[in-house]
Amino acid sequence: MEKRLMTFIACLFLSIGLAMAQSQVSGTVTSAEDGAPVVGASVKVVGTHTGTATDADGHFSLNAPANAKLQISYIGMATQTVKAGRNMDIKLEASSESLSEFVVTGYGTARKLGTIAGSVETISGKTLENRPIANVADAMQGQVAGLQVMTSSGEPSATASMRIRGVTSINASTEPLFILDGSEISQQTFLSINPNDIESMTTLKDASSTAIYGSRAANGVIIVTTKKGKFGEAPTVSVSAQYGISRMTGDKADMMDANQWLAFQEVMDPSLANSANFQAERAYYKKYNIGTDWNKFFFSDSKPTSQIDVSVRGGSQNTAYLLSYGHYKTSGIIDDSNMRRETLRANLETNINPWLKIGSNTNLAFTKYRSSLWGDAANSIYNKTYAARIYLPTQPTHEVLGLDPSDYANSTFEGYGEELRYYDMMGFFNPMWISSWQPQTTNRVRLNENVFVNINPIKGLNIRTAVGLDANDLRNSQKWTITEDEPDINPTASAAESFSRFYRWTVTNTAEYKFNIAKKHDFSVLLGQESMSSKTVAFGANADGITDNRLSLMSAGAKATVPSHQIQEEVRNSWFGMLNYSYADRYFLDLSIRLDGSSLFGENNRWATFGAAAAMWDITKENFMNSTRNWLNDLQFKVSYGSNGNSGISPYMALGLVAAGPLYNGQSGTAIANASNPDLKWETVKTFNLALTGKVLNRITFDLEYYDKTTSNMLMNVPYSYTTGFSSGWDNIAEMYNRGFDFTVGVDIIKNKDWYWNVKLNGNYNKNRITKLLNGVDSYNSGGLHLEVGHSYGDFYGVRWSHVDPRDGQNVWLDLNGNETKNVSDSYQYMSRKSFIAPWSGGLISTLTWKNFELDLQFSGMFNRYMYNNERWFTENPTFATLNNQSTAMFHMWQKPGDITDIAAADAQYYLGDTRLLENASFVRLKFLQLSYTVPKKWINATHFLKGAKVYFVGRNLLTFTGYKGYDPEVDTYANLGNYPNTLQISFGAELTF
Repeated sequence: MEKRLMTFIACLFLSIGLAMAQSQVSGTVTSAEDGAPVVGASVKVVGTHTGTATDADGHFSLNAPANAKLQISYIGMATQTVKAGRNMDIKLEASSESLSEFVVTGYGTARKLGTIAGSVETISGKTLENRPIANVADAMQGQVAGLQVMTSSGEPSATASMRIRGVTSINASTEPLFILDGSEISQQTFLSINPNDIESMTTLKDASSTAIYGSRAANGVIIVTTKKGKFGEAPTVSVSAQYGISRMTGDKADMMDANQWLAFQEVMDPSLANSANFQAERAYYKKYNIGTDWNKFFFSDSKPTSQIDVSVRGGSQNTAYLLSYGHYKTSGIIDDSNMRRETLRANLETNINPWLKIGSNTNLAFTKYRSSLWGDAANSIYNKTYAARIYLPTQPTHEVLGLDPSDYANSTFEGYGEELRYYDMMGFFNPMWISSWQPQTTNRVRLNENVFVNINPIKGLNIRTAVGLDANDLRNSQKWTITEDEPDINPTASAAESFSRFYRWTVTNTAEYKFNIAKKHDFSVLLGQESMSSKTVAFGANADGITDNRLSLMSAGAKATVPSHQIQEEVRNSWFGMLNYSYADRYFLDLSIRLDGSSLFGENNRWATFGAAAAMWDITKENFMNSTRNWLNDLQFKVSYGSNGNSGISPYMALGLVAAGPLYNGQSGTAIANASNPDLKWETVKTFNLALTGKVLNRITFDLEYYDKTTSNMLMNVPYSYTTGFSSGWDNIAEMYNRGFDFTVGVDIIKNKDWYWNVKLNGNYNKNRITKLLNGVDSYNSGGLHLEVGHSYGDFYGVRWSHVDPRDGQNVWLDLNGNETKNVSDSYQYMSRKSFIAPWSGGLISTLTWKNFELDLQFSGMFNRYMYNNERWFTENPTFATLNNQSTAMFHMWQKPGDITDIAAADAQYYLGDTRLLENASFVRLKFLQLSYTVPKKWINATHFLKGAKVYFVGRNLLTFTGYKGYDPEVDTYANLGNYPNTLQISFGAELTF
């Protein structure tokens, strides 16, 4: 009995002690700016894993030890650490420390933006939300100084081209390295990412910030970080949906209608004025208003786009999570193109104990799309974009009842019959009918996975192992069905299937140690090792002679062709290190080095070392700046220099290859396919960067940077003498440089309780020059472009067109000496200073809020860029005037002495490739507009279940200002012909959070 009593007393005192050690704390978190409750603010007990989140009224309560401290944080507000108590009243200030934003720049933990000596710029995920697009890369256009993004096609499944500070290579890749949650991805992966899942996108521009990635980072790095839950955060469910329509951005070409084209035929052949049947034809078309606007026939102005997103985000004491689902569906403005995407994301982190954390970031996406048939055949008569230009406006799309083409005078009009399958006036089939019996679809399943383990055995030491996977299966199916109503066209069916599987495994091991000496010297040392292996397997087959459309499998065919089969593999191993040092939070030094080995290069040069150094001086921390701190809030000076490699070539280019040849006498054969080069090595880019950043009057931010990038040992496909048995081979031969400057200026124009208006302007100027080509040769043709030392990559090469002689209507050109001539020659081709790559680019971003309304505008622009408008060769050319439709500009064609015009006479000589059709393709466009209304908190709180609600209108590419005379100037190419036009979207949506 005594023993039991003693046990009871001990338990009683223990429980009293625990009760005394733990007490309940509570309070309310509000905004210091307007007094509104801060919903979802994180409240953590310092030094523990205990935490919670504020509710819809900003309230919180939790148990905490005596004398505990609480850390309260919320996105966009300054974090506070306060002593725990009861009925606390905590007011969070808006964060004015723009340079204190944490960003991920490499393999280590996130760093404050204001402590990074390199050139880094981050886009918040908020600016990417609610975009009615499939490719999130499109949303980056105009947001980062020095980053050029071009969405060249309106095809729903189209990718974008991206360049950071110019073109650094000619034949190797010029695309940045893309990192998703720590793992390398391809640009194609952007089509599999839901923009609403993105937390931030960080662009690394100089050698200091990119050198840790070594051989892959010569063209810059873009790091995509997805959203994650927070420990101790109450679950938040978000549901958003939007619906809208797509149409063409615009078309500056004015094509002839049926009456105009018939009138122009009389200009081309004046004898038609005396042709009774021709005059009757003109009268018939005019009387009954018959004619076809092919632009309207092929391009829709109201194709639907829809998007639904659902996410759950939160965390317990030891686990943080984010789960999301996204649905996106759009129809192309050309009927036989569309896309559907489904995405599932799960980001999880768990603290197993205070020193061990595990986590995973998983994205699974399914995309199904159809591309416009013949869309990649520029001047095919069945390419709808090209057809909309050249098809005759007198050709009806439907049978004209009552019409006898041989006797227009006695023809009547009884309406329209069935849609035509064959256009007898032009002699070919209806492209939309052809698409109907040649269906093709592409399915892609993509998995992006990053699993990691973090170990913190002692204070400041973080050991991390991560395994990343970028994998996708791609299947393309195409049928050529029997044209049952037209059996002579395609009497038997065919089927083709192709499949490819790609995977890239990346294993990364790092150890990072952070420590401080004497409270002034901060060190961060990182050592790491990384291995990557990738493999692509692809095959395809087709069968002919299928006799029944219901039996559409290849096994139903009577004859199969030899299948295609390819395998490619690549391996890379790397060792790297990084040292970050700061003294008194005033002087900063970043050092990095990386040793890379790759299977892509010759056996004599498979390993290379890259590195960089950067220094930063935070001038405002100096004592002599005390008198300026009331107006000069931040001022930092940065300088960096380093090198990166480019390994953007296909596998096996350094090897002598043998390939299977065509069948000969029924037997297969082999042939030498590639010349070996055991000395093939890395392309190297060395970059110098100088920057000045700061903030004035707590309203104006600025970032000014100068850079000089030099590429050497350029990887190029070099032309060989045919006596070697090869036409070309890979070697390291050329050099070029890119020099320029970036600037970004942001201003808080209005900032008070009800109003906030911020405007940010960014821009870039880049000068590109080729300084060396092969073996002393100063110029030659490569990949359809003419290259010349002293000129930019992409400069136009052709004969200079001068004018039309008003005396005789003949074209006049200039020879190499600038003399006028009417006898054109290829020998007069001249290297201009006009490139399709814009030397100037920039963007303007405006955010205006008034109470619960917000208006976001994003403009982007490319300046002083030129593009050859190849469409005009066919639509402003008398040679084709009787076969194709023509632009209304042809009415200005020279007809008599004294006519001042830029279109020569019908009998004049025309030259394909002269500067007459070289147009200024500069543009400024309203890339994005969003007008939103957030429901007031008091209305939300009255529901007792909603945390937030917002409705919005969004628009993409709403306005475009350009002098280019084609469909759209945003085409990243030297010459434009038959390119799927870019699109404009408008959508309405709503978002609810619970």
